[in-house]
Amino acid sequence: MRNLLLSLAIVGLTATTYLTTRTTVNDSAEAITLAGLSALSAHSGVFVPMEDTTALPVRANFKSEECMECHEDEVASFERTTHSKSWQAGTGCESCHGDLAAHLKNPKIRGTIEVMQKKSSFSSSEACLQCHEKAGEQQHNYLSEHTRAGVACGSCHNAHPSAEHKRAMTSKGLSPMHKDKQSELCMSCHKTTEAQFAQTTHHRLREGVMECTSCHSPHGSDQFRQLRSDKTTVCVQCHEDKRGPFVFVHGASLGDGCMSCHESHGSGARNMLKNRDPRALCIGCHSRETAAGVPHGRAGLQDLGDCTRCHSEIHGSNVNPYFTN
Repeated sequence: MRNLLLSLAIVGLTATTYLTTRTTVNDSAEAITLAGLSALSAHSGVFVPMEDTTALPVRANFKSEECMECHEDEVASFERTTHSKSWQAGTGCESCHGDLAAHLKNPKIRGTIEVMQKKSSFSSSEACLQCHEKAGEQQHNYLSEHTRAGVACGSCHNAHPSAEHKRAMTSKGLSPMHKDKQSELCMSCHKTTEAQFAQTTHHRLREGVMECTSCHSPHGSDQFRQLRSDKTTVCVQCHEDKRGPFVFVHGASLGDGCMSCHESHGSGARNMLKNRDPRALCIGCHSRETAAGVPHGRAGLQDLGDCTRCHSEIHGSNVNPYFTN
């Protein structure tokens, strides 16, 4: 029985491929199988892998010059983008537009060439995600609200910008692959949010201090409203004095975070509060006699001044459970 188990273990190890990595002469990492170790020479000390298991980039079968014969403007516009560097890595027009063989043999036949404008938003984005889905942001693209709403990569990005567009975007310090400034692109759809930023107190988006992407990931996120992090963390990345941790935490922050009391984009009240009267905002939670309240009569809440006149450490305190100095 022992010999049988040993034999099965050896067979299992033989049938299983293990990956390890080595560094080549040009410092690029490539994957090799454990079987490749058998090719190690005790004299040379050099690994010779029997099989490369890395995901290779799409290799272009045709050069851009072959497309340029008929599509000079398209190729020229593509060369204005950072994507053009991909040709140096061996990719080309067919990486996005499909197999060019039939079309090059007879230009009148489109063959299997993909035209992005004729594809659905989901399908056209798939061409981009062949390369980009493993990146930090784009990995959540399929779960994003933009994808569910039919917003494609091409809605905001331009793979073939004109010379005029590149000059305009470069003058703003932006990539020509953006169709416009980030906030302008967002506001072209999010009109309600645009109106919120016009309120008396607002996050300084219009002033150019921040962008929508400072808080939101346009490509998707595992957080509420495609936030880059949870509701509190995304705020305290700028508002460091509210970060904590605190010994005594304001219970409101355990619900909707900062948005329990503040508007996220803009408000007609000071400090972007949800109510012009801070007392009314507090009473919204501290109104019931049995609730966590104040040691003075309820009528006192209607006197001049607001609650933070005494409870000045309202975001959290390390010394007092009532958030007073």
